[in-house]
Formats: sequence, C-alpha cells, structure tokens
Amino acid sequence: MPDIIPESIYSSEVPGKGKGLFTSKAVEPGKLVFRIDEPLVCVPDNEHLASVCYQCFVSDLTKSLKSCLGCDVKKTDKWHDTMMMSKAALEFSGVDKDLESVLDMTTRVIINSMTVSNAALDPLGTCLSVYAAQLNHSCDPNCVFIFSGRSLSVRSLGLIPAGGELTISYIDTTMSCRERQRTLKANYYFDCSCPYCNASLSCREHDIPEPLKAKMTADKISQLEKEGCRVSGLAVEAPLEKKTDLLKQAAALFRPHEDAYPLWRYPRSLINYYLELISIDLGHWLSALGYALKAYLYIEPVQYRLSWHPIRTVRTFVLLKIIVEAGYQSNEGPVSHLYKGALQQFGTDWPLVIAALAGEIDAAIPQGFGMESSFAAEFKSFRDNVSQHPKPGKEAWQKERVKLNQLAKELVG
Repeated sequence: MPDIIPESIYSSEVPGKGKGLFTSKAVEPGKLVFRIDEPLVCVPDNEHLASVCYQCFVSDLTKSLKSCLGCDVKKTDKWHDTMMMSKAALEFSGVDKDLESVLDMTTRVIINSMTVSNAALDPLGTCLSVYAAQLNHSCDPNCVFIFSGRSLSVRSLGLIPAGGELTISYIDTTMSCRERQRTLKANYYFDCSCPYCNASLSCREHDIPEPLKAKMTADKISQLEKEGCRVSGLAVEAPLEKKTDLLKQAAALFRPHEDAYPLWRYPRSLINYYLELISIDLGHWLSALGYALKAYLYIEPVQYRLSWHPIRTVRTFVLLKIIVEAGYQSNEGPVSHLYKGALQQFGTDWPLVIAALAGEIDAAIPQGFGMESSFAAEFKSFRDNVSQHPKPGKEAWQKERVKLNQLAKELVG
C-alpha cells in the first residue's frame, strides 16, 4: 500500500525543539493522521532475529502467551556506549569521515528511532522514518503510533485543532514527573517543558482529592516512589525465581498508604504489571489473572481514560488470553482441566465475561487501531476460536464485575 500523508500535514520549526509536524485541518479523535509503509530503516532486534520475518515483521502470534520482565527495548543512557558505537561504525564502514561527524549521525539515529512492535505492542525491533521522526514529545500526547508489520500509522488520541502540533510520547507517561524527566534526559537529552512537567504533576495526580493529599507529604510520596523504584529495579536484575518475592516486597511498601497512594499511581501500577508478567512467564495463570483483573478494574481506566486507547485495549486482550490459559474451554477443547476446575469454584460466568471483554475490544478497534490493522486481524482470529456467548446486558455485566473484583482480591490480595 502507498504511504498516506495528507496535504494538511506540514512541517514547521518549533522554538527550542527543531522541526515538528502540524495539521492545517482539524483532526477528530481516533482517526488515521498519516501512514508510512516503508520506513527508511526497519529491522528486528537480536532477540527476534530468528522469530520475526525481516520483510513483513510477522511473528508467530499463535504461540502460548508468555512474556518476561527484562525484555523492554531501551535506548542507551550512557554516552560512552554511543561513542563506542560510532567508533565501530567508522572503522567498519571505512568512510572518509571524522569521528565527530559519525558520532553526530549515530546520536541522531538513536534519538530519532522508534521501537517496532507487534499487534500486542510487544517490542520487536527498531524503525527509523525521517518523516515520522519530526513528531515531538509530550507527556500528554494527542497522537500514538501503531505498527502493522513494517507499516507505521499515526492515529489521533484527541481532537487536534487546525494549526495544532502533532505530538506523541517517547516514554511511559504513567510515570511520575521525576521519573519522566529523568528518562527523557537520559535517553533523549532534553528537559520536557510540557504542561504536566511544568506543573510537576505525575499522571492523574491532579485528580487526587484534597483530603487524601493531606495524608501524605510531598517528601513522603517521593521517598515511597524512590524506594518502590529501587526494589523494582532489583527485581529486574534478579534471577527469575527471585523476581516475584522482590516485587511483592515493593508492593508491600505502599499498602499502609492505600488511600493516599492508589494502585494506579506510579510505581504501584508498574509493580502490578511486572507481577502479572512474571506470573505469565512462570505459568502461574491464576496469579496472572488476579493481577490482570486489578489492572483492568483499577489501573487502566484511570491511566488511559479513552475506552479505545490502544494500550488499554491490548491489555484487555491480554486479560482475555489469560482467562483462556487459566482454563476456559475453547472450541478445540479445554486448555487446562486443572485450572478449569479452579476457575469454576469462584462462581463467575466466564462465557459472559469473555463476551463482554470481547465486545469492549471490538468497539475499541475502529478508533484505537483501525479495521485494517494487524491487531484487528489477530483479535478476529482469536475471537473466532473461542466459544461465543451473546453480548451481555449492562446490569448482568455489572454483577459479574463485582464478582471479578472479589476474585482479584482472593487471588492476589
């Protein structure tokens, strides 16, 4: 397919940021802004060289749900590493350039590259598009980029007025202001001056009621956050069998401050997500279900207010897959007789739950991903292979949500 770049999208200088992309026409939420089908560079990372097609970036999407804690693709935060890369490139290429020129080029490539992801937003490799690289960062972005194979699509997250700049987030915007600033400085070498950062707000921190704010001082919040990040960092580096204990230690730090430090606040939300991933990696499906339910019920609706936000939709899909792995019977037979019995003891109407979650994903795809996306195709394949149930009414679904809330507490506290 040819690139789709409307004439209304144009490049212009942004004071202190270099070039940026703008739109001369208003863009409604959930619309395709532009699409690049053949980026300048699009390559798998070392971990996926054997499992991902170099040309189309299709991987085996039918394999068992599995993830790990240490596989995030991160840019180097050490100048020494960049210098060594530049020296190696200069030596290997044999070009008639001085080291400073090659270093400048290497740095530009690192800073302007993007992480290629699959339909589930798992990192697969690196992409460099000269056009898309003009998108500037905001901690409250109005756009998001989605990959379908090698094709890069930029979609709107909110109403963008005529003359408005198109922005994406370079980082996880659910982090606190301190962590966002640190990450941007380490990986992209700039200080963010967006409204969130100027006001020193963490994600949705301004929504905490004043009585709850009074229960914790700013210093106490900062201390908790630093200690939670420290213990979580130890978990990342620890052997697999020790990761869960360290993450549970980190989670326990916040329990005495439940009201003032809700589950959706960083780093509690990140710790819950890590515990979910580790449980998946270990095949502890009931624990994974508990953490995924807590994220679905308490974290994602706050961190991603749009019901069709791509990240929220993908994580709902992961919840569906965990339910299947934990014992729901598909058309081909029970996935696990052992866990099927375990699930049934909770009295939850699992066919209704799956139908409701599938309905939410179906409703989110047109705006969050587009019907032509690889995510839409993967979800359709999944849905067709799982026993169907009529879409439940609102009252019936609310009753099951109450059961799911209790189930999450029983499974993981």
